[in-house]
Order: sequence, then structure tokens, then C-alpha cells
Amino acid sequence: MADEIKIELVTPNEMLLNDYGDMIVIPGSEGYFGVLPRHAATIANLQRGKIDIYHNGSITSRFFIDGGVADVLPERVIILAERAVNLDTVSIQKLDAEANNATNAEASFANAVKAAI
Repeated sequence: MADEIKIELVTPNEMLLNDYGDMIVIPGSEGYFGVLPRHAATIANLQRGKIDIYHNGSITSRFFIDGGVADVLPERVIILAERAVNLDTVSIQKLDAEANNATNAEASFANAVKAAI
């Protein structure tokens, strides 16, 4: 696994992802940044945005988060997100239903996810 990095995406409710990738692009508070295997150890604040996970030079998984923290180590990235959804499996109908029955912050997140799809 020397050419891959372990990626974990965790919310308060569940672990959404526990996988490996060649690279991950994360929405940092200062802008998007990429993480490759053997990346320098870093802790970064995250903003609302899309996470792209690459295998063999192509995006294979996409997630949308509502801020959080990334703990980057040379062999692993752990993302602790306030909210997150898998953009490859989320349904627009489910997002609409959640937005109609949600607080302003939750509705704002649902609308941002729909825009990212």
C-alpha cells in the first residue's frame, strides 16, 4: 500500500468511508488541497465543499461535507465532518424532503449538496 493512502470519513452518526486512494482533494479553510501518500503530518480546518478521491488518476468517489477537521498523516487521512453525504449515491428527492423538514443550517447544506451534484 506504499502508493496509496488510507482515507477515513467520519460524522457524528457514522463512518461513511474507510478506503484507500492514490490521492484525496479536500476543501481546506484556506482552499482546496491535495493529499498524496507520505504527505507531511498536518491538521487542517475544513470548510463546506466537495471531497474527491482518486484511484489510477480518476475520481472514483465524491463526498460533500459541511466543514470539519482533517488529520493528515503520511499513511492516513482522517476527516471528521459535521455532516457529509456520498455524492455518488445521494438522491435529489431525499435532499428535497430533508430541506423541507430541516433547520436553516440543514436546509442550506441540502441545497449546497444539490448544487454540487
